[in-house]
Amino acid sequence: MENKRSFPLFISGFWLKVLAILTMTIDHVGLLMQTYGYATKLASIFRFVGRFALPLFCFMIFEGVIHTKSFKKYALRLGIMASVVSLSMLLLQVIPPLKSIGDLIRDYGIIFIDLLLGALAVYLLMQKKWYIKLLALLPLAYGVLSYIANSIEACNCYQVLWLPFFLRTQYGWYGIALIIGFYLAFILTKLFISITSQKMMVPVESYNGSDLEKNALNIISALMLVIITILFFYINEFTPPNYVFADYHLQLYAMIAGAFILLYNGARGYNKKWFQYGCYLYYVIHIPLLAAIFFLINYLMNL
Repeated sequence: MENKRSFPLFISGFWLKVLAILTMTIDHVGLLMQTYGYATKLASIFRFVGRFALPLFCFMIFEGVIHTKSFKKYALRLGIMASVVSLSMLLLQVIPPLKSIGDLIRDYGIIFIDLLLGALAVYLLMQKKWYIKLLALLPLAYGVLSYIANSIEACNCYQVLWLPFFLRTQYGWYGIALIIGFYLAFILTKLFISITSQKMMVPVESYNGSDLEKNALNIISALMLVIITILFFYINEFTPPNYVFADYHLQLYAMIAGAFILLYNGARGYNKKWFQYGCYLYYVIHIPLLAAIFFLINYLMNL
């Protein structure tokens, strides 16, 4: 079958990861600028750009789960990172010189818990037995509990002890739902290709790896991103003011990340071991490093 491109598919998985890491860093710089009151307009722009990071990370998690040769190893890496970040947040709370940094990041949750739970949900949905697929609701339920715990503490009602801060997701249920949504886009793409093959009287295998299949997956994935983000916005919009997810208005800008997903070509791209593990290490290092830099700048300016 002839394979024609309807628009350029030139962004590989490598570049999606680079974009995710870059926009994440910009977001964290913007957050610290807001915290210390520096260049507030520029800080707001940085926060807008930072909204692209989560959807790109979630999309690559979905891609990772459906293509990995060993889900156990994949999940183990995410679990180790979640444990390291969780332990780091605890240590920052108990080491007096670092407590100010710990207080700054204490209530933002642990993104690797979001990613691990989303990966687990997709893995469960990929199983053949329906009752195992149904277990995919459990990771999503955990995200909902994290959302509720953060909401209760946000209104200063009481401190939630049944789900401590170092065990919570960073985005409540939103990140987990995105990863599930991208997998549902994958299923809908398979259905679309099956219907198309019947209409065109062409074997369905002929479409495997085609640009038609890739464009369909990208478009439906971008639509899933829009639908879930709007749902997240309106759930917060109709929630009592003191209980809403922080910065939920900002999260609408996450939909723009769909433009990058539309250009994804399905290729892994550069994937050396140093880059794979360097991405994990970068996350652990860059947050306390940025926080320490801003703390030092603020200290020196107030001497």
